[in-house]
Amino acid sequence: MNLTFAIPSLNRPSERPVPFDTPGLNALLRFGHFTSLPAETSVFYARHLWRGRPEISILAELGLSVDTPALLAAPVCQQMGMNQAHLASGRALSVTAQEAAQWCAGLNDFFCEDGWRFYPFKPDLWLLTLPKQPDWQVPSVLDMLGQADGMERMEQYAAPDWLSKQTEIQMWLHAHPLNAARTMPVNGVWLWPGRSDGQAKAGFTATDSSWLLRPGLPHDAAPYDWAAFKAMLEECDQQISDGLIFLDDLTVSVAADDEESYRQLLADWDVRFFTPIRLALQKGRLKNLTLTTDGEHGGILNIRTKAERAFWKWKKVFTGTLR
Repeated sequence: MNLTFAIPSLNRPSERPVPFDTPGLNALLRFGHFTSLPAETSVFYARHLWRGRPEISILAELGLSVDTPALLAAPVCQQMGMNQAHLASGRALSVTAQEAAQWCAGLNDFFCEDGWRFYPFKPDLWLLTLPKQPDWQVPSVLDMLGQADGMERMEQYAAPDWLSKQTEIQMWLHAHPLNAARTMPVNGVWLWPGRSDGQAKAGFTATDSSWLLRPGLPHDAAPYDWAAFKAMLEECDQQISDGLIFLDDLTVSVAADDEESYRQLLADWDVRFFTPIRLALQKGRLKNLTLTTDGEHGGILNIRTKAERAFWKWKKVFTGTLR
């Protein structure tokens, strides 16, 4: 089997890099071939997790006409700091299905005169239908996360009506009772058109991401380890030649700027994934591994079966990037 292991945010360059505790990943770096392929996060997700336009897939899954004017929507938290604002969304917010349903219902009442309707497709990924498709040149929320002042940047070039609606939503959420019990309040909803056409093609995908939009194609939850992934494949009704493991847990650590949890998670994955995958390559049980990530330092690390026969290659240590 050919395996693609996609890990967004697997790049943490530093002027003073400190080696990670990842002996398995180090071996993959030593015997693999790296190809630089920088990619925005939204493009990376589209490449692996969905086919076509995401809003069209969601409309179809909700039983709505695919011709319905629609935007993607995501609950966000923007927190102001001394010198910057921090925009968080997705798994970092831990929004529950019940919270999403209540917020969407309330927003539907609030914007009823505008003909807006929010659908909580996933707790952290919603759909907004409206009477007419707006011409909003707004980036995906996936490209706005982390240590960046999203709203301040948008004020420079976003349409006035988009900014106006964002302000209305923020004011409505400000005193919402659900936020009283939350560690990280939801104080905004990011709205954007899903322009990135997906090219997902793996025969089997394992991920916990809300962005998995591959109707009718085999998939399952993210495995705990390599053994769990192999068990998933054995339970499939068909032979799988190309598999994909997509783990986006690192994005939570990056969004929180939590270096310790980032390092700990990679050390855990080294035991649960990188080391046993290396062994599978050594023994010829895995034909090819493609380890890939996004960002400015993103790219593809390709390791073929029994690549460690090239024992003369210099040892490498992961210090933050796959280069």
